[in-house]
Amino acid sequence: MTVHLPWIGITSCIRTKSLLEAYPQNIVGSFWIMSGYGLTQPRLPIWWIDNVFKDNPAQHIINALKQGYSLEEHNLGFCIVVVADSSNPAHLSYVIQHMTIWEGEGIDILKIMARYNIPVHTEVSDPEQFLNDRYGKENPTYKYLRETLDHWSVQVWEDYCSYLMSKLGQRMFYNYCEKINAVKNEVKATVGKGDKPLVLTEGETDPIYIKTALELLGEKEILAQVDIEWVGISIGKGKSINTGDGGLKNTRDVLLSNPKFLTRKVLLIYDCDTDKSNEDHELLKIRKIPQQKNRKVKKGIENLFPDHLFTEEFYLPKTKYGDYGEQNQIQEFQKMDFCKWICEQRKQADDFVDFKIIIEFIKDCLGTVTY
Repeated sequence: MTVHLPWIGITSCIRTKSLLEAYPQNIVGSFWIMSGYGLTQPRLPIWWIDNVFKDNPAQHIINALKQGYSLEEHNLGFCIVVVADSSNPAHLSYVIQHMTIWEGEGIDILKIMARYNIPVHTEVSDPEQFLNDRYGKENPTYKYLRETLDHWSVQVWEDYCSYLMSKLGQRMFYNYCEKINAVKNEVKATVGKGDKPLVLTEGETDPIYIKTALELLGEKEILAQVDIEWVGISIGKGKSINTGDGGLKNTRDVLLSNPKFLTRKVLLIYDCDTDKSNEDHELLKIRKIPQQKNRKVKKGIENLFPDHLFTEEFYLPKTKYGDYGEQNQIQEFQKMDFCKWICEQRKQADDFVDFKIIIEFIKDCLGTVTY
């Protein structure tokens, strides 16, 4: 077991945010210990503790904060991120992040966790029970460690993390193993169900756009020679997991660590806003769509379309709540409505001119160049 301690007194969250963004597939879950510097604060509010029972606790916490709920004096604390070794999930590391529930720190961490639905265990109010179980209230060590977390050594933190996993984290670890197996099985099934070269994209609309571009730009023969799908696992009720750039990264990791799954050529296509470099392996290629500069749409495959197509009808008003309960009116882009309009109703080749770069990627996959 490895423990990475915080810099006590400093609440920079760069390390934790970088870890969550780069390796979401390795994160088992997290414990949130909102105890300030010491262990003398009163009990946490019920709304915070209840979030542990939600489907996506991180998102529920964000929503509650936007609606005006407060942690009051509990804004300062620690987030213990549980990390599994990809080659041996039973080998766990712990990154202990000292942070506040503010934008730029705790809220930013929650946003990343919500995006990947990483478990957030909020039932733990402080390490009081752990110290009592280990040392007893009459023990001088108990009293000394209870005064401030500055007194805790690496060994004490390591003991505490192990305590949390054994007492509260067993179900969390079980669910993580189930999720990893589901992703692994899905990748194996997706690649193994055909023999044509396979193109996988980040989003649900991406294959629709690419197939339309191939048709309108005179490359129909490619449609019969390649499978084009979006990455992800349906879990029912309109929900999916292992989607987006994280899903592509998981797919890459599964295929490279299980080369026997690569029974055909696979091309992973990342959107322009993803921090990803091109890669070339024997049967696996990875390409990132270059960003078109000075476009109205800055992200996603929609960045390839000219500005005049994004008319007002595809932006619906939405109310966003601020940290102090204020209401802000924003616009929300209707991705699927736009996709259906441009691919099923409008269907003009000029709209898809910048998709030629994706067609070149696919031709590479088909063997136009050495693959």
